[in-house]
Amino acid sequence: MLTNSSRGAGRLLLLLCVLVFAQVACAKDEYRVLWVDLFHAGLRSQAEADTMLKTARDAGYNTVVIEVRKACDAYYESSIEPKNPEVQAGFDPLAYIIEQAHRAPRMEVHAWLVTYRARISGDSMWKNPAHVFQQHPEWISEKSNGTKVGPNSTYFLDPGVPQVTDYNLTVVRDILSRYDVDGITFDYLRYPDYDGAGNEWGYNPIALARFNKLYGRTGKPSASDPQFSEFRRKQISDHTRKIYAHVRAWRPRVKIGAATITWGGLSENFKGSSAYSNIMQDWETMALEGWLDVIMPMNYKREAVATQARDHREWAHFLADLSERSGRAGVNIVDGEELNSLSGILTQISATRFLPGMDGIATYAYAEPRASSGKIPDLEFFNTIRRDVFTGWANVPEATWLTRPAEGLIKGVVSKDGLPVDGATVQLGNRSTRTDGTGFYAFARVQPGNQTVTAQNGDGAIGTIKVTVQAGKVAEAPIGSK
Repeated sequence: MLTNSSRGAGRLLLLLCVLVFAQVACAKDEYRVLWVDLFHAGLRSQAEADTMLKTARDAGYNTVVIEVRKACDAYYESSIEPKNPEVQAGFDPLAYIIEQAHRAPRMEVHAWLVTYRARISGDSMWKNPAHVFQQHPEWISEKSNGTKVGPNSTYFLDPGVPQVTDYNLTVVRDILSRYDVDGITFDYLRYPDYDGAGNEWGYNPIALARFNKLYGRTGKPSASDPQFSEFRRKQISDHTRKIYAHVRAWRPRVKIGAATITWGGLSENFKGSSAYSNIMQDWETMALEGWLDVIMPMNYKREAVATQARDHREWAHFLADLSERSGRAGVNIVDGEELNSLSGILTQISATRFLPGMDGIATYAYAEPRASSGKIPDLEFFNTIRRDVFTGWANVPEATWLTRPAEGLIKGVVSKDGLPVDGATVQLGNRSTRTDGTGFYAFARVQPGNQTVTAQNGDGAIGTIKVTVQAGKVAEAPIGSK
């Protein structure tokens, strides 16, 4: 027979066991992200998707970023872009993965879209009459010498063509109208790679004409021209701003993310980095202004190379600091493929995962999570991650700025005589921005209440509008005359 004291000791032991189990089974909320690409097995058939999801969930991942647009094609049911025949007949990878991932324990699904790539070697989708490469060849980016083809026979849409941003916006809206995605993640949100002084991409005639008109210039600027570099940076930021503002209006809790660039080191500051100065991706400002919810730098560095290991830490610290400054989620990506062994990956995760401000870790990629992975999936890798890294299930952190918002947004189009104004200056209190090629502007992080927005260009004032901003809402504020 149990005495009262033994019963008490038993209850205490049971309580301790429950507490210990809870600590193991329910870890701190964090992003645990697995990237799944389209160049390998992973999502093109139901069997691939089932194996990928089981592998990810068993290993403790709570988010999958799945590539569903490789080069202006669709690995889902799209009304905008042609479906790639690599997908198993009758199968919808995005719908199926969302359905399965949202079962308990729930995983988030972020649709990974390659932003500007329109044609790649070894893929004939660009030949489809419905493909944007056939529909709008005038949107293709060029180098200063008129060359349109990049390395490996790759072609890109030009960010400086206003219709390109609107086209990508229709792709996003189509996805949001059909699928219960948790996020949209943009890759290649930048100008193409270029080695040398300046960047020779971005000379599409439409974009060049816009630049010359905006800056009162003629001819072709040099690749390193400061004004031309700033113009191109603005195109990338404008794309993100326009899509973000519309998504907040359409699906307020869908997260917008980006795979950002960390080439080389940080130098003295972000503006000295290749991301800012070479491929025109100012992801620091985009985060601070509120146009990104999840920032995932492609921190692809070899741990076995001392300078690259140092760069990996520097970028991770920068990300964690930016996450704190911006109030948005920062997730450090650790790369496998042929860059890092399992031990190198574990070292990088350990060194960056719990930095103050860091919101999680991502591994790239499912099919090649480490050097010489071999068989898909690499169960030794994923079993090690579960045993040594993700030792208990963790939920995705709450995006409080979306779930419990304290601020709102303003968006609108500036027009004059019925035509959109490119490059108009729009003022909101002591803040200002400039319209894009369609006259669009937006402000995030706006305090609720009555606000006044004004617009002007080189000819003087265009108009003023008073608007009431509500927390978590997008206020429409068109300015100008019809």
